[in-house]
Amino acid sequence: GLEISKFCFVSDEDSTQYLKSHGVKLFLSADRTDVCNALRRGVSAALVFQQEVQAPSTPLRVVFDGDAVLFSDETDQIFQEQGLEGAVQYERAMEAIPIGEGPLKAFAMHLGKMRKKFGQEKSPIRTYLVTARSGRDMGIRAIKTLREWGLPIDEAFFMDGAPKGPILAQIQPHIFFDDGLHNIQGAQNVGVPSAWVP
Repeated sequence: GLEISKFCFVSDEDSTQYLKSHGVKLFLSADRTDVCNALRRGVSAALVFQQEVQAPSTPLRVVFDGDAVLFSDETDQIFQEQGLEGAVQYERAMEAIPIGEGPLKAFAMHLGKMRKKFGQEKSPIRTYLVTARSGRDMGIRAIKTLREWGLPIDEAFFMDGAPKGPILAQIQPHIFFDDGLHNIQGAQNVGVPSAWVP
């Protein structure tokens, strides 16, 4: 029942050049180049994979990964350079400073504004954070960042590196956004529609 009022027919050139001028909040595509171009233009975007899924229709359930999706990849970079202990030390030192913005923060904030219009109890939208961060060592800064942004999340799962597939199967989201292809594959293995944020 979604009414589509705008149509744009463009050549094979970069079609993402028009996204900002049309106020696009989320760009999903099966074309990796288009997704990367949209992200470079500051539009929330992700790569979708063809998959048949039967999810209950309401409420709309959207799941975000943390680092490099909702949040910047600053801690991931420290992890790559210094390992887990270095990342934990970095998070402890930066605990009072909000994490930088990730490529889907703007879209998540837009969902948050829509949720507020309905109120907590009657909202047809539920949002989730499912992150590889541990709750004890690296979760505090993530929670403080969400509060600083004023971004309401219905449920947050700090998986401490455990596979995300089992919790996603329980949530049954309509879409799951992650920057790790292994997490996308794990989600698809349990029938969860997924979109990769490169």
